[in-house]
Amino acid sequence: MLRFFKKKNLLQGLEEQRAQCLQYNLATVLKDNLMQPLPDKNTLFQVLPFLVVDFETTGFDVETNDIISIGWVEISNMQIDVASQKHLYINNGKQINHETAVINHIVPQMVSHGVTLEEAINTLLHHSKNKILVVHGKTIEKRFIDFYAQNSLGLPELPLIWIDTLIIEKWHLLKIGAQFSQDNRLSSVRKRYNLPQYTAHNALIDSIAAAELLLAQMAHIYRDRKVTFERLYEISQ
Repeated sequence: MLRFFKKKNLLQGLEEQRAQCLQYNLATVLKDNLMQPLPDKNTLFQVLPFLVVDFETTGFDVETNDIISIGWVEISNMQIDVASQKHLYINNGKQINHETAVINHIVPQMVSHGVTLEEAINTLLHHSKNKILVVHGKTIEKRFIDFYAQNSLGLPELPLIWIDTLIIEKWHLLKIGAQFSQDNRLSSVRKRYNLPQYTAHNALIDSIAAAELLLAQMAHIYRDRKVTFERLYEISQ
């Protein structure tokens, strides 16, 4: 009971954070995003609007590494809207190192024609207005976007709505008594749901892969039972 009470208050805390941020002198695109009300807690999963996002970075340390691409795709009425897909390369004026290029296949020619980080974040904020952000392992995306908020906007963090398919999977494994320490990378989790294998470490492809995974998780875990926004948010934090 206590655990549920704490989780239930997470939405209230998020609303308070958004209200506090609106006291700052914010850029229009961010203000418009944060002014949108959260979905009603009883809204069913089937009608929730999602923006599934993935960042490719040069490493995991926000102070020494950079975001070099952002990809996303929308889910509307439980359908992946392929026409909504977007893939941005980010030109931060730095040289792409060999190790990074080997992993994500992003070479200097790609980022040389890319947008600035500010343009990329503003575009993301524009497209995520009235939508719930979905990631697989929000540690990377949230950490980098919060670092941007601290250094460029003077905010402690951006109180966006995050749903994490990685945390949902760990919650499910714990619930069914499965081995918790198994491989929970995106490609490995997808195998459990018999989803096809895609090339990893591409922001757009990974966002589509995470979108498919979220739909598969909900169909497998809840089947014909109703899932509300409150419940979805609870199990993914």
